[in-house]
Amino acid sequence: MNLDHAGSRAALSDPSAFAGGHPLHGSPPALLVDADRDALRASSERFALELLAAGVPVEHHVLPGTSHAFLNRPGERAFSAGVRLIADWLARRR
Repeated sequence: MNLDHAGSRAALSDPSAFAGGHPLHGSPPALLVDADRDALRASSERFALELLAAGVPVEHHVLPGTSHAFLNRPGERAFSAGVRLIADWLARRR
């Protein structure tokens, strides 16, 4: 999965190929929206903590009862809740 994300074996050694695990000071404010039942949620939670430790404003939400990729399924109620969180967050940044 990491190779697929990074795009090449060479890119795997570049710390900036991944969201966390490297200095994050000066990163822009972040919104993290996680699925409750997602095996990848732990990495998002860790990233949120890294951002906070770097002094980056972060808002982190976990939508109860959701599974991975719920934002790819517009017919589900969780999709609307996730999009609403994103839209509200963006509106507060204007």
